[in-house]
Amino acid sequence: MPPEFVFNWLHEAVIGIEVWQFIGLGVMAVIIVVARFAIVWSLNAAITRRTVPERHEFWRFELSRLQRPLLLMLGAVTLAIGFPVLDFDSDVEDVVAIFANFASTFAGVLVGFRLVDAAADYWREIAQETDSKLDDQLVPLARSTGKIFVGAIGAIFVLQNLDINITSLIAGLGIGGVAVALASQDTLKNLLGGATILADKPFQVGDWVIVGDIEGTVEQVGFRSTRVRTFADSLITVPNARMTDTAVNNMGQRTWRRYYTTVGLAYHTDPDRIQAFVEGVRAIVRSNSNMRHDYYIVELHSFGDSGLNIMIYTFIAASTWNEELRTRHVFNIDIIRLAQELQVEFAFPTQTLHIASQHQGPEQIPPPRDRDDLSNTIEDFAPKGSAGQRQDNPITGGYDNG
Repeated sequence: MPPEFVFNWLHEAVIGIEVWQFIGLGVMAVIIVVARFAIVWSLNAAITRRTVPERHEFWRFELSRLQRPLLLMLGAVTLAIGFPVLDFDSDVEDVVAIFANFASTFAGVLVGFRLVDAAADYWREIAQETDSKLDDQLVPLARSTGKIFVGAIGAIFVLQNLDINITSLIAGLGIGGVAVALASQDTLKNLLGGATILADKPFQVGDWVIVGDIEGTVEQVGFRSTRVRTFADSLITVPNARMTDTAVNNMGQRTWRRYYTTVGLAYHTDPDRIQAFVEGVRAIVRSNSNMRHDYYIVELHSFGDSGLNIMIYTFIAASTWNEELRTRHVFNIDIIRLAQELQVEFAFPTQTLHIASQHQGPEQIPPPRDRDDLSNTIEDFAPKGSAGQRQDNPITGGYDNG
């Protein structure tokens, strides 16, 4: 084929574009596809070689989210570099250059967002494996901070492409900055409050807190506010400034949860049974593995209007309120079982009218029991005894939630 024919054919125009320019655009498209394939293949190989098998699925998922922004960035860069070589009209080249600059900036921001998400997801998985909850609080803050930083850099590049003087713009914004600062004092207080919460750590995500009239579980700590999930399942957004200015009662940091109650015994209970009941309750405390064994008080406290008041002052080890209530349930059931074994009656508010009559018999009360017999009953409720249930022993499946 004569060279002149090839030359003429390459310079033939179709819809205003010469054939060799079409070929150039096709070559650019091939370069984009090949470059994308090479990058994805290299990253997959790095995932296989550089990460443990348990992390392969995680990193491949993150890579799949990165592919579209990466393709857009490769297309914009290739267009910006290769299009001027195709010798189009200067007006067309200017339009394409502007489009390529904006597209590359947009793609760069998207890639940055995906990288921030990948880093945050990886950090979140690591944070879930640790006992500390501080890193759980920092993950969403780091994600937001990283995206704000990437977005700010992208905005600067866009402004530079529009030939806007960044220095002059910042100086102009500084003039109105004073007014903005005065109008956003509360916002700044909340931002500083969020930093104080992260530094001082008065509570963590998942803690049960009481702040004024707000009570619930901390669900999220953000830059401006803290979200508290109430026990009515409503979500309250509390400004961080209030969280730092108000006393925070952190119920979630308790090692032991106090249980204080009073049990009334009938006045006709004989002293030995009272003593046996008190010692039996102490034995039940020692038998329950979820209760504190080095400090508890069980004593005949006072003479009440309706009965003899036995004070029970103990502490429960529980990480949740449900665990606390379950331990109370088991403990109270064992006290009732002890009272039945000792034939001790609980007192309740009542009024008795005594009328002198020669036909009225004596009040029916349980007969006295031998002290050794009472001692054996107490030992049955002690740690090595067989009378106490020591843990929840439901009659059916228990119908626990979950």
